[in-house]
Order: sequence, then structure tokens, then C-alpha cells
Amino acid sequence: MKPLINWEELQKLTKPHMRRIPKMDVEGQKRFARFYNQMALMEKLHTLNQVNALPLLPEDTLLDVGCGPGRLSVPLAQRVKSVTSLDVSEEVLKYCRMNAYAAELTNLTTKKMDFQDAVAGENLEKHDVVICSRSVGLWNLKKLSSFANRLTAIVSFANAPAIPQLLSNIFKGTVAEDKQKQSLAEHMKDRRVNYNVLFNIAYDLGYEPNIRVVEDGFTKDYESKEEAYEEIITLGKVDEDKMDIYRKNLDNYLTKNDKGGITFFIETRTCVIWW
Repeated sequence: MKPLINWEELQKLTKPHMRRIPKMDVEGQKRFARFYNQMALMEKLHTLNQVNALPLLPEDTLLDVGCGPGRLSVPLAQRVKSVTSLDVSEEVLKYCRMNAYAAELTNLTTKKMDFQDAVAGENLEKHDVVICSRSVGLWNLKKLSSFANRLTAIVSFANAPAIPQLLSNIFKGTVAEDKQKQSLAEHMKDRRVNYNVLFNIAYDLGYEPNIRVVEDGFTKDYESKEEAYEEIITLGKVDEDKMDIYRKNLDNYLTKNDKGGITFFIETRTCVIWW
């Protein structure tokens, strides 16, 4: 039976940026990996809200598609039998292995592969659980599910600022306007085409999706505002004559903490959908 609304076509029209990571040279890949590792570390505390939403079993084997620097892979590996962390970028996989080592994990294995080239049971084995967070696997939920023996889970921002929007608030007015990035940040605010699209695609595929929206955010403690200014500026671009604008923007997300330092915190929300 054909669905009344073609949610997959709607996804293609409204979220073209998610389909494939653009090709980059080696230095570009390193910057990309470093950036997302920095963001993942800031989201580490709130990532546990997403992990806690999932009905995992200690004996589960788990495949993390588009794992990045292991934002989910690492805490998931602390709850299940084993994790295979899959990503097309060797640079982000280096961070994933580094973060797994720091967590003293021995049950996490990385695999370099473009998920679009993966074939269940041929070049990539099936697992009990498959998860995909904010990456290319969200574009083919049927294929994603074909790698799962028991449970498929997806993670996406939930009618709340995604990383481009969050950063656009911090770096607003600090450099010559990038219209493409501005357009993307504005476009992602449209709740008519948010996680409801993913939910309905899964539903129309015949699955019975569950959904939970959880608090999310990016946070880190610093000894001083100056230290925060120096580190967070690496996440964007600031013209020399616009440093005061950058600092004023960032001050909105800095507060004094009870340790005598400064806490950076910027809030958002994430949805976890599973079937």
C-alpha cells in the first residue's frame, strides 16, 4: 500500500545536506574530525540521555553507522557486549579509537567504510542493534534496518537548534556572511520537516517506531572567560576587528560556576526513535 504522503521525497527536498559528506583533502578531513570530536566531548554528558532511552541488553552486539569520533559508540560499548564503529573517514575513526582507549574499552572495533557501499551479510555483518545518529544512514532506513537482528535506532535533533544553528548564534556578525550556512541554519528551524519525517518514513516501511525526546546540550568548564574565548573561537571564524562581537555573543552562554570558574552551556533537544 502506497503511503498518503511520500515522506522520503520530502526528506530529499528539505534536507539535501545530509545525503553525503563532501569530499575534502587530507587537511580538510583533519579539521572536520577535530571539530566533531570537540563538539562530541562537549555533548558527552547529555549524550547519556540518548543512550539511556534505548532498550539495550548486555549481550547485544551493536553497529554504530556514521559513528564519527565515537560520541555514541563509547558510552554504548559500556553497556553492550561489543560495538562496531563504522565511518567513511579514517580521521574521525582515529578519534573514536582514542576516545575508546581513554575509556579503557576493549570491546569497540572501528571499520572504515561508506555505508552506501555496505551490504548486509556480505561486506558488513549483521548486529543485534544498529544505531545511526545525524549521519548518512538516516537516508535509507530500510537498508539501515537490514543490518539489525533485534533493534534499529536513529538519533536526530528535535525541533531544536542543531550544530549549525548553535554556532551561528555564537558567530553571528563576526565574519563576512556565509549565505549558504545562514540558509541551512534557518532551514533547519522548520518544525514541519523535522523528526516527524523520520518517524513517518519508519512507520510507512511497516515498522512500529517508538520515540523519546530528551534534553541535550553542549557544555564545558573553563578556568576563565579568556580560556573559553580562546578555545571556542576554534569552532568558527572571527575577523580581527569583530572580536568584541564574538565575545559578546559567547557571553550569553557563559556563567560562573561553584568551582570559581566559568561554565559554557548551550541547550538543545534530541529525539531517539527505535523499532
